[in-house]
Amino acid sequence: MSLKAILVLILVSIAYLYIIFGKKNKSVVVFSIALLISAFRLVDGMVTENFSHIVDLDTLGLLTGMMIIVAFLNKSGFFEFFSIKIIKIGGKKFYLTVTLLMIIVALTSAFLDNVVTILVMAPMIFLISDMLEMDPIPLIMLTILMDNIGGSATLIGSPLNLVIGSISGLSFNDFLIKMGPVAILAFIGVLFYFKRHVKVNEKMLKNIEKLFELDENKSITDKKMMVFSLIDFVIVIVLFILHSLLNVELAVIALLGGSLLIFKFANGYEDVGKEIDWDMLFFFAGLYMTSYALEEIGFTEKIASMFNPIINHHIIVLFVFYIISILTVPILNNVPTALILAPVIKILVSRGVSPVLWWTFAVGANFATSLTPLGAVQNIVAVNFLEKNLGRKFGFFEYFRWKIIPVLITLFIGALYIMYLLLV
Repeated sequence: MSLKAILVLILVSIAYLYIIFGKKNKSVVVFSIALLISAFRLVDGMVTENFSHIVDLDTLGLLTGMMIIVAFLNKSGFFEFFSIKIIKIGGKKFYLTVTLLMIIVALTSAFLDNVVTILVMAPMIFLISDMLEMDPIPLIMLTILMDNIGGSATLIGSPLNLVIGSISGLSFNDFLIKMGPVAILAFIGVLFYFKRHVKVNEKMLKNIEKLFELDENKSITDKKMMVFSLIDFVIVIVLFILHSLLNVELAVIALLGGSLLIFKFANGYEDVGKEIDWDMLFFFAGLYMTSYALEEIGFTEKIASMFNPIINHHIIVLFVFYIISILTVPILNNVPTALILAPVIKILVSRGVSPVLWWTFAVGANFATSLTPLGAVQNIVAVNFLEKNLGRKFGFFEYFRWKIIPVLITLFIGALYIMYLLLV
């Protein structure tokens, strides 16, 4: 191994260690390290004129467009309006109310954004908990699980899926058809498990009547914006489904949808600049660059070669990758893990391993994301909300105790589903 390759491995290792243990500015560190690799010409071809080929601009454009659409939906008061409406539909049937709220969480996560879902739904969960005088921990833990389960169902639902999609070439419809069913099964399994953790008593039933005093219409800040944004969002989703037939990139569709809302309700892109998660975009860019560097020095190929002795035993390869995704994602975070392992999967599939390997990784990684706070940004955001509400620390191991059994349930369901995909 050359000196340059060793330096790349050291720099990338520093970046990933900082992702795990760093406290702030993770995106800055990762992107800066990627720039250092480029600046010192440690990898051939990693120069500015090639950045557009190294960094998946379709993924970044898709993320940006959806952030803009979400910003207008949120600003109009749509999410709070819809949540209160659902609470009233549930009435005194508390489990029905919880089920309907979790359906909103899953659907919002599937078609919008994991972090936005937590930002919008967590305050509603705490409001319900306070009014019913109940412990918010079970509901928040359930919300995180449903957020990650819902996000697993579509290409745009989780950053992890976006990475898999960009490297594999799998379409929006591929994800919806293959990941949708297992997400629904996992949703049902987790909901039944949590039912025994949420105890309903007479006092709570009386307090439920307080929820009927909430006026959902007061949450609407701009009705015209809400209606227009909803129509815009629905059209964008329909075009996502048809994008293969139309031969139009997802990023173009999302950015057009976002631009239309900016034209209608804002004074240019600068107005929505603060609503865009720039840290996430630069984090992605840095990770794509470090992933490219690892591929160029042959690191990805070496990992793929480790599977050569078992490459003809597809079930064993799938099982090994399922375990690897379960063990790495909760510690390393879902996106960095995907950018290391997805190129390996691409090599293995090109060598004859069943394409079900893509779905094996997608299921294992998405469901394992909930296991620890480190699994994804939305987990950390939810824990921060919870600690403020409780007025105390909600530590790693307390979080882990709440998640271990429901996550194992989803992973068991996922394993059965993967076996089904192999057989059909």
